[in-house]
Amino acid sequence: MSMKTVLGGVVSFAVMFGASGADFAGPVFTGTAAVAQEKEKPKKPRTIKVQSMKKPTFERLTAAQEAIELKDYVTADIQLREGLADEKTNEYEKASMWMTYAYLYAEQENYLGAIDSFQNAIALSNPLEGVGLPPGQVLSTKYNLGQLYMVVERYQEAIRILEEWRREAETVNAGALVLLANAYFQIEQYNAAIPLIVEAIDMQEEPREQWYQLLLAAYLELEDYVRGADLLELMVDYFPTKKTYFLQLAALYGELGKDNESFQVLVMADKQGFLDKESELVRLARMYMYHETPIKAAEVMQRGFKAELIKRKADNLETLANAYFNSREFDKAIPPLKQAADMSDKGKLSYRLGQAYLQDEQWSNAEVALAKSLDKKGLSDDEEGMVWMLIGITQLERERFTAAKRSMTRSARFKNTKSDADKWIRFLDQKIAVAGS
Repeated sequence: MSMKTVLGGVVSFAVMFGASGADFAGPVFTGTAAVAQEKEKPKKPRTIKVQSMKKPTFERLTAAQEAIELKDYVTADIQLREGLADEKTNEYEKASMWMTYAYLYAEQENYLGAIDSFQNAIALSNPLEGVGLPPGQVLSTKYNLGQLYMVVERYQEAIRILEEWRREAETVNAGALVLLANAYFQIEQYNAAIPLIVEAIDMQEEPREQWYQLLLAAYLELEDYVRGADLLELMVDYFPTKKTYFLQLAALYGELGKDNESFQVLVMADKQGFLDKESELVRLARMYMYHETPIKAAEVMQRGFKAELIKRKADNLETLANAYFNSREFDKAIPPLKQAADMSDKGKLSYRLGQAYLQDEQWSNAEVALAKSLDKKGLSDDEEGMVWMLIGITQLERERFTAAKRSMTRSARFKNTKSDADKWIRFLDQKIAVAGS
């Protein structure tokens, strides 16, 4: 899939109008007027006399450049100052001096000085009149000036000069488009930056990762998650060793409500060994649970614990226990759930542990866990009523009928369990009566 397919292609003039080169062949006008035009002589182009550089100026510039190479900046400055002060120096020579000053300042990382020097060189030049720098050099100086504005974070001025350069240049390469796009990005004009980056990307045969990153950042700033996801689909294909793009694509799919696609991307990332953080592995495990593959969730959690990528804290142990619960492997759910319950001061985990013991018919352990849940905080009235009922059941299973009746009586105090608890009480009364006779 090409960038044009994903991001909207540029339709050529010929395609738009169904035209080919042959469609426009042949004379537009016929007859005597056309013949007269053929006999008319072309006008001679205007001759522009350009300024030249005199020997003393050339020698000063040479001396200054040699001094710059030797990092003898004082000598270079003296040579250039003398040249600018010479009354016989013309505009071309002065502009050349200022150009050399720009490189002198840039060598010393004095970018503001370099900017002023380039501006002076351009101000002295009028290529149409043959004054100062020739057209090509003026053009390249504008581009250099734009780069320096970017360095000193004067983005509006960078845009102004680069747009001017772009209008005047015969060809604009991809790197220049990205430079201009960067300037627009920095002032948060993302809609201006995007088409420039897209055009630059389409000009390149090999994908340039930084350009894709800039384009993605622009989409994300605009919260255009659809085009962001489309772009990331390309990026995971072009740069398959970069974990970040897989995680970003999974996140964008999640934002777009494409939960299955988000899950599949995370699975792919896990298979490539990219998921090496607790949050990533736990998220994948929970997604396996959501997609009804709890045993895979358990495998991910166990792998994370073994590699010490996942901490053995209460919520993570509970996630592992839930995975085993949902896989109906209750015996495997109990150890991590017991660890989680022992770590937590909340009653819910002990309540869950008690239920697990009940499933496994470990009646004594179930009673202990359920009783602990009552000593901790966080249970609702409905849950407390159910805990007392379950405690009663564990006691009933061990024929502790009197204790079971007391527990059921406590359960009957709660609205949600009263009806069932009353039935259990009547049943236990019969058991107690039989046992006492």
